[in-house]
Amino acid sequence: MRRAFTLVELLVAIGVIAVLASLVVAVGTGVLARSERSQVESMLLALDQAIVALEESRGQPLVFNRRRDLTDSSRQDNARFSDIDELPNAGAYIMPRLLGLLAANGAAWSSLSTISPDLLKREDRTWPDGVRTTLNLRDPWGEQIVVIPPGRPATRGEIKRARASLRDGGTTLASDPLGIGIDMADATVRTSDEAQAIRAACVGRTWLFISNGPDRSLGRAFGQGGNNTAGVPAWDDNVLNYEPVRLNP
Repeated sequence: MRRAFTLVELLVAIGVIAVLASLVVAVGTGVLARSERSQVESMLLALDQAIVALEESRGQPLVFNRRRDLTDSSRQDNARFSDIDELPNAGAYIMPRLLGLLAANGAAWSSLSTISPDLLKREDRTWPDGVRTTLNLRDPWGEQIVVIPPGRPATRGEIKRARASLRDGGTTLASDPLGIGIDMADATVRTSDEAQAIRAACVGRTWLFISNGPDRSLGRAFGQGGNNTAGVPAWDDNVLNYEPVRLNP
């Protein structure tokens, strides 16, 4: 005669299955998170390599031109030319413009084209100054990759004035034509994104790229700000192509 399962045995079996299922979900979620992070890191590496290829092929670095507002047509800081002009209050315009420059250069495109089409997307858009772009870069969580352009090299006069101001207990703000400040460690004038958006400075005049991470939050400022729903600092899960230098509050 066949023996039937008792209620206790059934409950134990169901409990074991539930525990195993939760372990599978946890492991699967962890593997997926690592896979997504690895995907972002590979994307940022390809982007770095594309910029290096572009700069080497033309023999000069990318130039970001700072402007006070959209009506300011002059080239700030006596810049003779610029690759990307600042568009105050125009949203995430830098990445699409950067991608346009890279896509138009054969050497740069060789690196850029290795990025998954799930991340390197076609997004047609016309910006306030009339420039049209066709590409954009998003992370696996659907968020725009943040771009922090480095400042231009400071002139000897600006460095001299900045040093004098610091000796007198002041700041470097007055030494910068736009009043944002000078990074003395890197001898560059800061961009507004460095000084205001993330309160961190680019290193070696290298472009900084940031993925908001799974919680889709950049955080109010680098290394500080709000927490996500799990109580983890919003900055902790961000993915960067390198670690910037924190600025003092």
